[in-house]
Amino acid sequence: MNDSALITTGLPIALAIIMFGLGLSLTTDDFRRVTRSPKAVVVALVLQVLVLPLVAFGLVKIFDLDPLLAVGVMLLAASPGGTTANLFSHLFRG
Repeated sequence: MNDSALITTGLPIALAIIMFGLGLSLTTDDFRRVTRSPKAVVVALVLQVLVLPLVAFGLVKIFDLDPLLAVGVMLLAASPGGTTANLFSHLFRG
């Protein structure tokens, strides 16, 4: 299957530009705030890395999904949001 140049080249470049732009907006105060109150970061990390995949696995089992669909759901649960999560967090001052 041949992918278009837009998908193979354009999409990674666009994502890199978004991530770079978000990184430029960070200040040292942002990092200090995380080190002063790491509880929110730890809770978010635990929920995203442990709880979300477990919920997805439970849903896959409950609905007895086709193996291909089940793998897709598990992959989405293992990597939620991606670049857009960072973008929305920045836009809504999260």
